Amino acid sequence: MTTSHVPRHPTPDLKRRILEAARAEATPTRREVRSRAWLVLGISTVIALAIFMHFGGIRQYGRPTALVVGTCLGWSVAATMAAWISMARGQSKLPRTTRTLIAMMIAIPPVLLAWKIGVTISYGAEMIAPWPTRPGFRCLGLSIATAVPLLISFLVFYRRSDPVHPGISGGALGMAAGVFAGTLVDLWCPVAYVPHVLLGHILPLVVVAAFGACAGRLLLRP
Repeated sequence: MTTSHVPRHPTPDLKRRILEAARAEATPTRREVRSRAWLVLGISTVIALAIFMHFGGIRQYGRPTALVVGTCLGWSVAATMAAWISMARGQSKLPRTTRTLIAMMIAIPPVLLAWKIGVTISYGAEMIAPWPTRPGFRCLGLSIATAVPLLISFLVFYRRSDPVHPGISGGALGMAAGVFAGTLVDLWCPVAYVPHVLLGHILPLVVVAAFGACAGRLLLRP
């Protein structure tokens, strides 16, 4: 049985050809990569806002202004916390630990549900009454449609940056995108009936986080 001879070390000619090929391949600088990522983030934000405005933007529908501000404030704080936890990088340039990211993804949906219902019911039990014509599917679709452009920009911004747990990081970025989108949808939707909120406002967070986890395994791994 014979085997082909494979040189232990590359020949000088092979080294020369490899170096010439490497020089011929234009490699973007870190600044160029970041500039492109910021551009994608800006475009995605504009797309998300355009979708929100296309469907009517802020709609009060008889809700007291203080109620709209109160519920939106809770979503805004949650979005800020989700972004800080999922995107912040320390001196090691690595994401948060798996435990921290999972804890964030588990905690945010029930906290937002409790905040939404708690603040709304303080203005009267009739504020969380059923809306038979609004089961929540429109909010579900709007939430996902608004979150996806943001998630794509987050994944582009942090692509190839997580050698440890890219799926978990992708899920956390998806949760952050979902909460940002949910903040806009909360300004659009006047319904606080619990089944509606679960379907139209909380379920999208889980869906976008799951999509982010799948995409993260492909895009965030170095």
